[in-house]
Amino acid sequence: MGLESRLIEFLKRHKEIQKQGNLFTMKKSKTLVNLPSEFTADLCRIIGIIHGDGNMSGKRIHITDQNLEYHKFLQHLFKRTFGITLNIFHDKNRNSFYSYSKNSIVYKYLTEVLEIPTGPVRQNLRVPKFLRKLPLELQSEYVAGLFDSESHIRKRQAEIDFSTTSKDIWNFIRNYLKKIGVKFSWRIRKRRKNPEFEIFIYGKNNLKIFTRFVNLKHPEKRKRLQPFLPH
Repeated sequence: MGLESRLIEFLKRHKEIQKQGNLFTMKKSKTLVNLPSEFTADLCRIIGIIHGDGNMSGKRIHITDQNLEYHKFLQHLFKRTFGITLNIFHDKNRNSFYSYSKNSIVYKYLTEVLEIPTGPVRQNLRVPKFLRKLPLELQSEYVAGLFDSESHIRKRQAEIDFSTTSKDIWNFIRNYLKKIGVKFSWRIRKRRKNPEFEIFIYGKNNLKIFTRFVNLKHPEKRKRLQPFLPH
């Protein structure tokens, strides 16, 4: 089932969501939002970002990161995709910023149409079947969202480390890297509660191939990558 069909079924279930032109609203809401009917690069990246560092609970979309410039990028991303403005909160005690929205229509769209699970639990995350069938360039946007959220670029050597508690996402990333010709190593690190599934990409040539397909947007990670890429 394509995204347009999934959206049609979603709207049938939610009679309270009304269409006004090409946008959508609810009786008690003055906000008009956009609900994409086809997969785009931005939409696939948003799925990856939420799978990586998001939390869907209490009917609220919540994304955490320490870099303020990255949160400004998230604001533009959600604005042009859904027409909503994310709020940004600074937690001084944890030295982190939080982007969040309580828009119930977009929340329902993300959790029902795009199958993003609710709650903070990561080990039960699954890559949706529809995403596995998308063209490689759209899968690359999903991977970019994940790596912007969950990867670490080492300062003094050409290496990207990726870690997740979702074995399904880990397997998807490994298969994706094989498709684009990136060599990597992996490890399962056992912990008290949930194991960590890790991937390591070494060497300038592998980073060159990786960045040809995966366009990271996180300012700090892009900065750390630059010394290892051809100019």
